[in-house]
Amino acid sequence: MRPLWHLLVVLSVFCAATPHLQAQSTFDTCGAEGSAKRSDVRALNRKKNREGFPTDAQINTAITFNTLLMAGENPRGFREGDAAEIIAYCAEVKIGSVESVNCGAKDHWHRDTHIELTLDPMDSQNVTKLLVVEVTPRFRQAMKERGIDWSNQALRDRFLGRWVKVRGWVFYDDLHADESAGSGNSKIWRGSPWEIHPVTDISVTTRPANVTVQTPGASQVAPKQESSPSSGTSVQCGGTTAKGKRCSRTTKDPSGFCWQHQR
Repeated sequence: MRPLWHLLVVLSVFCAATPHLQAQSTFDTCGAEGSAKRSDVRALNRKKNREGFPTDAQINTAITFNTLLMAGENPRGFREGDAAEIIAYCAEVKIGSVESVNCGAKDHWHRDTHIELTLDPMDSQNVTKLLVVEVTPRFRQAMKERGIDWSNQALRDRFLGRWVKVRGWVFYDDLHADESAGSGNSKIWRGSPWEIHPVTDISVTTRPANVTVQTPGASQVAPKQESSPSSGTSVQCGGTTAKGKRCSRTTKDPSGFCWQHQR
């Protein structure tokens, strides 16, 4: 029989090597594996339904928007399960589809919210430069218990068309790898399979200076330098009209919004 100290050492090494190993509860009758039948999808669902807020000390400062956008499946400098905090422009906020991760729930409260980020407001419609981060029902409920509204509509009203700071757990969504830029597939709707999922914190922040936008699968193309309103260059307003469309006005205001949509 092996001594107790040996078993404890083995367990500690195993836990360190598996960043997603943690207690995961059932949320409104839906377990961490959701309703998936396939073992690989159940494993992905456990990662998506991760719980717990990262501490400042856990944040991997090597991870940036471009790091996630450009990384392959086996990147250097970070790994799936790391905590990250990035700054980007919020191009879209929308309810996710009906998925096994949420046991096929159809109501908005029990489905993920997809937030599409970019580093250039002018690239909001360029899917190759969009990074997806997701708010899960579990964290939606956790925020409600803190008195913060993370309903899909509240997230859209608060963050769409604004620069945001997003914190959470890094996740590689293998199910969307062939729908991401650089995959060679003709049906692309996102820049990378890498996500921050789940999002554990999001807040409005200021526009960063000297942002360089990179394009997955096009390393031979020189990075695009973002235009800055503060330098006198006009950009399209980041506001949204009453019909839900992006404002067509241009602005030189450092906020990135025209006179009507400045907040």
